[in-house]
Amino acid sequence: MSSADGPTHVRSDSSVPAAAALAPPAAAPLHTVSATHTSRFEPDAYVAGIVGLAFVLLGLIASIRAGFSGPMSLPVVKVLGWTHTTTLGLIEVALGLVLMAAAGTRSRSGELFGGLLLGVGGFVGLVQHRSFVRTLALENPLAWAALLCGIVVVLLALLMPRFSHRSSSVDTR
Repeated sequence: MSSADGPTHVRSDSSVPAAAALAPPAAAPLHTVSATHTSRFEPDAYVAGIVGLAFVLLGLIASIRAGFSGPMSLPVVKVLGWTHTTTLGLIEVALGLVLMAAAGTRSRSGELFGGLLLGVGGFVGLVQHRSFVRTLALENPLAWAALLCGIVVVLLALLMPRFSHRSSSVDTR
């Protein structure tokens, strides 16, 4: 087998004088970080938080107006022109809290989850409108609003860029 048939291994031996091996390494300059600042801008989280807050407020107002003293499907109250029951108000509060938690933690997966819940709930409310009239007093305009808000939250979570800037000031001594 010749050297052209396979790799050639070369060995190199080097030695360090004993005095150089015992000497301390050259002193490196000391660096002290005096300040570090990080700024982040995540517009999708702000939109998810605003949508979540709107649904929490809408649901809380509906739940308080409808009350908890009787059946959850009675009475039917109007909030911002949409009819609600206590059950629908509690569902809106839960969906809004999911979106607000996702926005607060800046979690894209949480925003996707909350947006999908909202969008699917709106879609089911549109398709099965008659099924929810008696128990939730759900109307088509509110279902459309939920569907559109869910689509907006999901699309922004998927497509919106996030910006981060970090700056540090370093003092050398």
